[in-house]
Amino acid sequence: MNQTATIDGATRPKFGVTLADGEEDANILARLLKKHIEDIVAEDPAKARAAAEIHGRLGLHSTDPEALVTLVFDEDGLVIKNGFDTDLDGTVKGPLKLQTETLVGVANPYTAMLRRRLKVGIKWSRPLFTLKTYSFLQVPKSMRPPKSA
Repeated sequence: MNQTATIDGATRPKFGVTLADGEEDANILARLLKKHIEDIVAEDPAKARAAAEIHGRLGLHSTDPEALVTLVFDEDGLVIKNGFDTDLDGTVKGPLKLQTETLVGVANPYTAMLRRRLKVGIKWSRPLFTLKTYSFLQVPKSMRPPKSA
C-alpha cells in the first residue's frame, strides 16, 4: 500500500513523497526522511523545483541504528523504499545522528568524510548525482539552528 503526502499551495510546486512500503512497514529511516523532506519542501519551494531536476536512485545507509533506504527521484516525485535497489547512482553511509547533523548544518560532511565517519559512494557515469541529491536533502538556512559562539 503506497501512501503519498503532497505538498502544494498557491505558489508552491506540487511534490509528492511516497513510502513504497507504507507507513506501517517502512523502517525508521524511511519514515524520518519522509517527514524531513516534507518539512524542507514546505519551507522552501525551490527544493521541490530542485528535486524535479533530479532523476536517479540514492541509497542511504544508517549504521546506527542499522537501516537502509533507497530514494528514487523521478518525474512523479520521490519514492522512499526500504533496503537498497540493485542499481544505485550514489550512496551515503554513516550513523543516523551524523547524517542528521550534516543535513541541518551542525556537522561538516567533508570533515566527517575525512575522519571516515561518513562514506559517500558515487557512480562514475554520474559523478555529481550524490552531491546534487544530498544538497537537496539539506535543510534551508531558515530552518537551521542558530550557531553558538
